Amino acid sequence: MRKDRLLIYLVYILIFSISIFLLIYTVYRAATLSFTFDESLSYNIFVPLKFMDIVSFKIALANNHIINTLCMKYISIIFGSSELLLRLPSILSHLVYIVFTLKILKNVASPLILLAGFLLLNINPYLLEFFSLARGYAMAISFTVVSIYFLLNYIGNNRHKSIIWSFIFAVLAVLSSFTLLIYFISLVAVVNIYWIVSQSHSNFNEILKKNILVIICSLILILILFEPIRKLIKFHELYDGGTTGFWFDTIGSLISASLYGRSYNYNVFNFIRYVIAVCSLGMIGFFLYQLLILKRKVFTEKFSIITILLFISCTVPVVQHLFLKSYFPINRMALFFVPLFITSFILTVSFSAKNRIMKLLVLPILLIFAGASVCHTSHSLNTSHTLYWKYDADTKKMLSDLELTVGKENKSPVKLGVMWLYEPTINFYRNTRKYDWLEMVTEETYKKPDYDYYYLADSCLDYVRKLNKPNIIHYLISDSYLVK
Repeated sequence: MRKDRLLIYLVYILIFSISIFLLIYTVYRAATLSFTFDESLSYNIFVPLKFMDIVSFKIALANNHIINTLCMKYISIIFGSSELLLRLPSILSHLVYIVFTLKILKNVASPLILLAGFLLLNINPYLLEFFSLARGYAMAISFTVVSIYFLLNYIGNNRHKSIIWSFIFAVLAVLSSFTLLIYFISLVAVVNIYWIVSQSHSNFNEILKKNILVIICSLILILILFEPIRKLIKFHELYDGGTTGFWFDTIGSLISASLYGRSYNYNVFNFIRYVIAVCSLGMIGFFLYQLLILKRKVFTEKFSIITILLFISCTVPVVQHLFLKSYFPINRMALFFVPLFITSFILTVSFSAKNRIMKLLVLPILLIFAGASVCHTSHSLNTSHTLYWKYDADTKKMLSDLELTVGKENKSPVKLGVMWLYEPTINFYRNTRKYDWLEMVTEETYKKPDYDYYYLADSCLDYVRKLNKPNIIHYLISDSYLVK
């Protein structure tokens, strides 16, 4: 008994230490990383708009994540426009994510399962990245995890307040990123399955009465989202995603992004796919075994509800693609599947570990998975760049270097020719840091001889090389050049 208590204390001390480290990491990145293309585009285009113009998508761009955009707007008005302040909602989302992943796991069958589950849920370099960026994905993921917690709490104690909070946070997740409509639809489905199957005495009127909450939340979302989605469809803004299939597009892109550009053998990618497939089949098989062979009332168990929620969430994009020709969510749009899958897997393992033999079988495998995740992430952490916006890693530093150069020359205003990828972030810093010495850059072609300087990627240097322009600085991380 003392050994068990000691192990629990050690596990919680380790989890607390890891949590502090992860929060320091995301805060430091939020304070130091150059703003990225999408962050800058949101700030430049949407922050100046009025509240209703943001919510109604007066400018129809999918880059507008409503809650994040509103946070950026009012933070910049009240406190200012530093990178750390604008990214503060995502940092707070990280804290919420850590707290609620731990709350979900606190009643698992073993302290080692708790530790492994916490590591798998929190140690992922691609997931961590968005807790340092001013985008809606961090809030969407955190709100989803909070919603899952209250759903599981409802299954455990049947308190009506819990299911209300679950739906409230599901709505907030959708308003953080429209892709979370997948989760909201799945939540509606799984809650109704629970009501119908686990409470067999309920009649149609009682089920309908319980769905008043669902109807209210659905009406709120329809009221808010109808016009934005109509505009996004009209102006062909819903263009990002996959067309091959859920397995190849959604799961494949998440694996690739989570590997974070590391130069592993392609077999590693395939191995992870096989592991996910085997774990998924194992969860389905275990659920069916409990239901059909052992005849247990598994619909009152947390592991079964979250497993059903996961697989409905995987089915919704397939149905949408078949009937609405929508794209399969990929990369950051699909990130919410990561905590959803891992939570389902951990709770299934925890339930099976009540059997001593099963515990001896699954616990070593779980710890190996967690250890591999820690090793991979420890080699992937960085304080210099993001995965898919690496080209913006040096934009802030370039402008500081250019300011020093211009100061020496006493030449103002400066005309800077850039490729279109750099335009939003350069203009973000020009506006927020009051770089009056710099003319606003445009998306016009850089192929003009009347620019004072050029900031270009290596692939665009042919033009300036023909003009015999000397390189001032080569920025290694972004592989970009400042040219006079």
